[in-house]
Parts: sequence; structure tokens; C-alpha cells
Amino acid sequence: MPRLGVIREQVFEAADALLREGQTPTVVGVRIKLGTGSPNTITPLLAQWKAQNETRRVEALPPLPEPVESAMRQVWGAAWKGAQEQLEGEREALAKARETIQAERNQMLAEIDRLDTALEEAQGETRQAVESLEAERRAHDQTRTEVREAKAIGEERNRRIEDQDKELRELRRQLAEATSETARLEGEAAGLRNSLAAAKAEIDRFKEAQTKLIREGDEAKAELKRLHSENQRLSRDLDSAKHAKVALDAGAKKIAKLETALDGGRHARMAADQAAASLRVEVATLTQRAARADELRQLLERLQPGKATNGRP
Repeated sequence: MPRLGVIREQVFEAADALLREGQTPTVVGVRIKLGTGSPNTITPLLAQWKAQNETRRVEALPPLPEPVESAMRQVWGAAWKGAQEQLEGEREALAKARETIQAERNQMLAEIDRLDTALEEAQGETRQAVESLEAERRAHDQTRTEVREAKAIGEERNRRIEDQDKELRELRRQLAEATSETARLEGEAAGLRNSLAAAKAEIDRFKEAQTKLIREGDEAKAELKRLHSENQRLSRDLDSAKHAKVALDAGAKKIAKLETALDGGRHARMAADQAAASLRVEVATLTQRAARADELRQLLERLQPGKATNGRP
């Protein structure tokens, strides 16, 4: 909003009013009297008023009588000489004081201009705030309706929250039961895992023994076959070499010994097969129990509060 300027007549009228009130007209006093105006505008106009007012005062004085004027001239001459002597020492200080006063005056005028601008901006902001307040007042009725609707929605949400709290307490109770059951099953599963590991180790041991027996049986069969071939050869040569009978008897004894060892290997293999079958049954049982423990763990995860209320409003 542009600032309205003041004119010469307004400044003169304000200065005359201050003078009638017994006050010395100043830039600040005239500005306060007018309620507006820039100090840069008021200062030269007030100087014109002061010059004009001084001229009027001089013109209004009656002429002095000649004796009085002569005496006054003598007194004035003596005073002027004394004042000149005193004034010479004070002129330099006065000049410096004037410079300081002028600088302070310029700062004061700049501050006044800044305050005027800030005041006008504040007045504009105040008008905008009043307009905003009026708009808010007009929207107050609609806000009340929205508040009532929001209150009803809040009450409905509170009821739903209470229902969810009840459901959450029930889920927590189920979770506690499932946790206890899971802990028990985990302990049992740990024991089953240990048993399963021991059973697997035992199966591996039996497999190694079975492999060893099979390998020895194969070696015994090969040796038995070789001895049978040797026996047949010795039988053919028995008529031509009597001393071969001794070797044949030794071979027969060795064959009998190998056959006995082979029979023992067969029995050990049958026992290993039976033990392996028993361990397979035990492993199947342990596997079923481990699967049951996994199912209970999954059930426990579904009963967790964060997953139980997933998808709820």
C-alpha cells in the first residue's frame, strides 16, 4: 500500500498547534501530531516554518529608542567580543558535535522509515488476519458438523478397538499355551534329534560292517572256487601222485574252514539286515515326530499378535 505524503500547509498547521500548546515544534512532534509523514519530508518544511515564524517575530517588535539602542550597541559590542573569543574555541567542537548529531539524526530518520514500513506491513497483515478470521467463522458451523461426525467415528473405532483387545487377549492366551507346548515339543524334538543322530551313526556302523562282511564273503567265495578247482585238479592227479593226497586233505580242511567262516558271515549279515530294518522303523518314527514339531511351530507363528491381526482395520 503506497504511503500518503504530507503537504506544506499540514506541517505549518501542526507546528502552529504545538506552539499554541506550549511545545517546541520538532520533526517527531509534528509527525506525531499529523499521525503520518516521512521525516525526510517534514524536516525541510519545518525549517521553512521556523524561518517564516522567526521573521514574523522580528517584524512584530517595536523600534528601539535611540538611547536604548546606543547603550545596547555598546553592551552588544562588548558581549560580542567576549563571545567571539569564547566562540573561537567552541566552533571546532560544535562542528564535530553537529556531525555527530547529523549522523544520529540520519540513523533516527532511517529507523523511523523502517518502523513506518513495518507498521504498514503489520496493518496489512492485520487486515488479512481479520479476513481469515471471518472466513474461519463462516466455516465454523461446518467444522462443528465435521467434529460431530469425527466423534461418532472415534466412538465406533473405540468399540472396534475394545473388540480387538478382547481378541488379542484370547490370542495371547492361545499363544502362551502354544509356546508352552512348543517348548515341550522342542525338548522332545531335541531328544529325538539326538536319538536320530545316534541311530544314523549306528546304521552307518552296521553298513560299514555289512560292506566288510560282503567283501570278505566275496573273497571267501573266490577262494572257495579256487580251492574247488584245485581239488578237482588234485583229484585228477591223485592216481599219478600219492603225495598229492596230503595236499588234498589240507585243501579239504581249508575249504571246510572257509565254508564255516562263510556261514558265520551270512549269519552276521542277516543280523545286520535285521538291525538296519529296526533302525529304519525308528528313523521313520522320529521323522514323523519332527514333522509334528514343525507343524506346531508354524501354528505358533500364525498365533503371533502381529500376524493374528494382519488385514484387520
